[in-house]
Amino acid sequence: MKAWIALFAVTSALMAGAVAWVFRAEVERFAYLGPPLMRVDAPVRGLEVPVGSVDVSIEFAGGERVLVETFQCLLNGSDVTDSLTVGRNGAIGAIVGLREGDNRIRLRVFGRSLWTGRFVDEEHDFVVRVRALPFLDVA
Repeated sequence: MKAWIALFAVTSALMAGAVAWVFRAEVERFAYLGPPLMRVDAPVRGLEVPVGSVDVSIEFAGGERVLVETFQCLLNGSDVTDSLTVGRNGAIGAIVGLREGDNRIRLRVFGRSLWTGRFVDEEHDFVVRVRALPFLDVA
């Protein structure tokens, strides 16, 4: 019976180490900075839309950690933050003017680390693809 318990303990330790190794970047970030400053609900990675508009939904971390006035949304390098409604708990809205093909959306906000209180910068990059319209002039 003791051999089974020892085997279970060793297997559990190895599995925990393997999981920590796979998610080492996230574990290291959480250990030094705390939980993320923002959670992006939409757009999802790899999104493909038929028209030149995409919905954006972002939730900020609770408390006073996030400096909301520093939130920035860029579409292909152009600032489109004004097209979103930004509040204390997040931002929501629609980004229009996407071009046909790949469009790069960058979300950025500054805030404080949960553990040390120092300022950190958090960015999320997405590529949203707009499908090409079908060529209808076949005659």
